Amino acid sequence: MPFLGFDVGGSQCRYEWWPIASHSGGDGASVQPAVHGIDATIAGLAAVLRAATAEVRPEAAVCALAGVGDAATARTIEAGLRAAGIAFPVALVGDVLAAAAAGLADGPGVLVWAGTGSFAIARGTNGELHRVGGRGYLLGDQGSGYDLVRRAAAAVLLAIDDLGPPTALTDALTRAFAAPAPQRLGAVLQRLAPGEVAKHLGVVLAIAAAGDAVANDVLQSGADALAMLANAAMRQAGLDGNALPVGFGGGVLAATSPVAGLLTGRLRTFGCSAPKFVEPRAAAVGAAWLAHGWQTRQSPQQEWVARVAI
Repeated sequence: MPFLGFDVGGSQCRYEWWPIASHSGGDGASVQPAVHGIDATIAGLAAVLRAATAEVRPEAAVCALAGVGDAATARTIEAGLRAAGIAFPVALVGDVLAAAAAGLADGPGVLVWAGTGSFAIARGTNGELHRVGGRGYLLGDQGSGYDLVRRAAAAVLLAIDDLGPPTALTDALTRAFAAPAPQRLGAVLQRLAPGEVAKHLGVVLAIAAAGDAVANDVLQSGADALAMLANAAMRQAGLDGNALPVGFGGGVLAATSPVAGLLTGRLRTFGCSAPKFVEPRAAAVGAAWLAHGWQTRQSPQQEWVARVAI
């Protein structure tokens, strides 16, 4: 009995099957209710569901969708999918739940996720999930790709105004964002979506690797912020760090990332284990695992899906 999982992020959509080896996965167009509206989200999801199930009908599917922040929105989209002719059971959950399923399916632990945005989520001994962060680029997402580039650009402006030390980030970010002058970086960044800002993280990493002290301070500050998120999630879940399993996910925390190394060092001070790196497609696999447990009434999947978002 195959089950289908979708991880629909801000820029891409991935789907996978459970059991993992039963069928191959694929990609589809990304849709978000907050960006595209409910009707367009229903139409887009119906299209990718039909494409993914053209040859095999799943027993059930879970779509983990950025922007599904409450049960009412999820139920509206689910009803729209049924009206659009999707006959098999489909549950809508927030994308954080798919990440939790990817990194915390085996038991208690903490997962730190940093891509364009960021959050930490801990699974307690009773299976309950506790999420910290991920509140959006304006008020949160500490240590994310967006946040690191924003911190680097702010350091440039401090240097320009003689409020901070000089840095090679000045020329590098001015070129990367095609700003007419370093002083105009703020105006340029304010016109861009968070993903467009975050995609220039490589510039900051390159300047840091060349030994620039300011760029390295930016990375350290981001890692410290992520460690604070993890520590708060652990406290909420009633966990101590003694040999606690840790997962890292998102592009900022890839295995070769210096931010991952800095964060690993900070979490070791809490006694946490070395991190397990979550693969890019793991959230889609996690959503399929949720679909299986939801439909067969297993714990904790059924409880997690019922919660919709955390």
